Amino acid sequence: VVGYNGSGKTNLLSSIFTFIRNLNSGIERKTVDDPEGSYSLLWHTYDITKPIYLGGTIYFSEDEVARVVGKRVPYRIEVLNKVQYDRKTITWSVEKLLVNSSPVDSDTLKDVKVLFSYASGLVEYVPIYDATYFDEAIKRMIELYKSPLHLKRLWYDFVNLVSSTIPEVKGLEIWEGNRLVLNVENLPVYVDLAASGFQRVIMMLFIIWASGNKVMLIEEPEVNMHPNLQARVIKLIKEWSSRSNFQVFITSHSPYFVSTKVIESVIVMKRKGSSSTAVQVNLDSTLDLMLSILRVRLTDLLFSRTVILTAQQVEPVVLLNWLRRIGVPIDEEGITAFKVSSDYELGVWRRVIERLKLSVIYVGLCESLTGPERELCVPFYKNVEDYFSRDVLPTVLKTLGIHLEDKELKELNKSDITSWLIQVAKRRGVDYERIRTSLGDIMSNNDTIEMPKEIEILANKLKTVQEIA
Repeated sequence: VVGYNGSGKTNLLSSIFTFIRNLNSGIERKTVDDPEGSYSLLWHTYDITKPIYLGGTIYFSEDEVARVVGKRVPYRIEVLNKVQYDRKTITWSVEKLLVNSSPVDSDTLKDVKVLFSYASGLVEYVPIYDATYFDEAIKRMIELYKSPLHLKRLWYDFVNLVSSTIPEVKGLEIWEGNRLVLNVENLPVYVDLAASGFQRVIMMLFIIWASGNKVMLIEEPEVNMHPNLQARVIKLIKEWSSRSNFQVFITSHSPYFVSTKVIESVIVMKRKGSSSTAVQVNLDSTLDLMLSILRVRLTDLLFSRTVILTAQQVEPVVLLNWLRRIGVPIDEEGITAFKVSSDYELGVWRRVIERLKLSVIYVGLCESLTGPERELCVPFYKNVEDYFSRDVLPTVLKTLGIHLEDKELKELNKSDITSWLIQVAKRRGVDYERIRTSLGDIMSNNDTIEMPKEIEILANKLKTVQEIA
């Protein structure tokens, strides 16, 4: 689950947790007093004067149903619970309840209650950091370490798991005072004195390893982890979830998690006013192919709030530098820019935009657009090179290893700058497009360079789009 801070990632996990833990609450028409407003914190910044609906589909396999209620039939239960706040009292009611797409009779309802009671205990929330929560995890580890001999193998299984995930940790023991000790490169280190990344990974590995077939909700597991360790952990979680009923929802700001090939689905949270929208993106081979054609990384798009697509004459890095110079906080606002080289690429971009629900502005592409797309376009007809200073250009080229001859310096004052640059590069056996980005980056960072009026128009359109998005 990805998205900007405040986009609703934690609220999504809280909703899933509350939904599963309270599956029976709607059927039982449960009422809870909340004098301190503790429950309302789950919906911080949302309008709780309106009903809150928590719904989903719960699947129970034949084996689960047989084990829990003694019937060998799979159950697919659709449930929608309504939560209403009224004077610090919370009332639950059920709005929808279907089993295998059919309304429930009294006998089936009894089964549903038993199954819901069973399922409500199969969810665990792993916070970013909660001292009490992790202290409880250590207590569970101590109990496992001190277990009877015939169960001790489980402890060694866990130790081997830690060592294979973190090669620097050669072993784990419980010493006097019930303190967990790590063998780090054959040196004993108390866990509370170990690197914070080691602490978190070991605690998290134990919690997930001991979770059985629970639904795990994990907040930002990448905190304090080296990228290599992040890759190992997410691969391990994927392996576990593939072998059992274990499911996991992870909130993350880590591009390493998303860029690994083990991730099959990403939920992108987008905030608009007092509500959030969750967009599910399936990471399949078709999406991989489209991104490969566009030479764009998935993480560059998923972690952006607004994408600018430019025509061939508009070098993206130049555009972004110009926006920075007039005070647009490009990095803080998550604005990225990419060049569209052909109508074919534009068509591929349209498919990617639809898949990822991207917020997009176009620059210089207006003639290729119609309808709503054209309304999001800023005209730009010149090459960005037309705004480069002829006085500064020779010095900048010299930093790129291109020393101009006297004849070329004279030609500079007479020629179109773009054509001149192409010829200068060609004489040296260089394709100008290979150095255009670097040259444009340096030139557009120079305060003496002229800026087109279209940049102000673009800045205003960005502001409007981000307010709407």
